[in-house]
Amino acid sequence: MLRSFTVENWLTFLTINLSVITSAASFIISLWFRFVDEREKNRPIIFISFHKYHENGFLNTELKIKNYGVGVGWIKNIEISPSFEVEENSKSLDPNRFTEFKNFPLAPQQEISFLIAVGKDAAIKYVENRHFLIEYEAHFSTRLFSKQTYVDNYLIDDKNYPKTFSDGHYTEEYRLKQINETLKKIKKID
Repeated sequence: MLRSFTVENWLTFLTINLSVITSAASFIISLWFRFVDEREKNRPIIFISFHKYHENGFLNTELKIKNYGVGVGWIKNIEISPSFEVEENSKSLDPNRFTEFKNFPLAPQQEISFLIAVGKDAAIKYVENRHFLIEYEAHFSTRLFSKQTYVDNYLIDDKNYPKTFSDGHYTEEYRLKQINETLKKIKKID
């Protein structure tokens, strides 16, 4: 049958088949991109944050790990470099506990925080470039590509990280401005 095809028949045959093959390939590619996009929307996003704050006259420092994503993330590895070191003659609060997390699930919006320094008795050495590496895995419901590993790297400047106060404000200037306004009000009353 194919031997009896003329040039015109071949052109018609190739045109029809080429358009069918192209549209089928486009459909499969769009399905793949939609699958990847949906999977990325439902992924976990896990970060460690560093928080220094004044409360009740003490400078507290805490590390918080939180899943900001929509899926459960399984923490495989956490590296903090350089590790937190305690100042001389200080009490240790074991500031490097996060590095011990292995195969630990973190649900969406779940957070775990550790107080790593409180006041003068438990001071840590702050550095300008502390490197955090978090490796975590997402388990998706599809059988095809059901596990996806993510690695996040970032640096935090411990020394110059902003401090918050118990009222939630960041800068000392704002705090001093509020104290001065309060003192002016007291002077007017007297």
